[in-house]
Amino acid sequence: MHHPFIIGNGIYLRGIERADLSGPMFDWANDEETTRYLFMGTTPNIAENLDDWFEATRKATNEVVFMICDVETDESIGFAGLHAIHWVSRMGEYRVFIGNKDYRGQGHGKQVAKLMVRYAFEKLNLAKVYLGVNTEHLWAVGSYEGAGFVREGVLRNEIYRNGRYYDAVRMSILRDEYFGGLKASYDADIPNPRAGA
Repeated sequence: MHHPFIIGNGIYLRGIERADLSGPMFDWANDEETTRYLFMGTTPNIAENLDDWFEATRKATNEVVFMICDVETDESIGFAGLHAIHWVSRMGEYRVFIGNKDYRGQGHGKQVAKLMVRYAFEKLNLAKVYLGVNTEHLWAVGSYEGAGFVREGVLRNEIYRNGRYYDAVRMSILRDEYFGGLKASYDADIPNPRAGA
């Protein structure tokens, strides 16, 4: 494993490095199938934009972004992060992107969500993790629900893609929900190095 920070079952999370910018992640945002339900993909990905994003993310005090990698091969399969972290209200927006098509539909998205939620509550001391997802991206909605996210409401005409507007569902997990039962199920699913702490 190359500089692992969080280790899961078959995957691990590490910091994004400049070398990653010329790897597969460059093409992920240009793939129409991959970005079908997402905000990204409306303009072409170019090296200069990716470099600007990397520098802004690296210097931000309210963003934490990880590369998702295969434990056996170190292959990058996507990235995930907590964004717009509000340190007073102690909340942040969770986003994930599985760019490598060979790794979709295998439960990696749900596992990454659990790893990131665990990180948010146990390392960053956040009180709430929230996300927004296209209501028609049914697989993603089900995956988030399987990780314990609760629907808060619907944001109407939130996303414009594919020549039309889509609603988005807002979902979240609260700190009390995590420590009130989700943590035990997460720890049973994915070894937690802090379980005995």
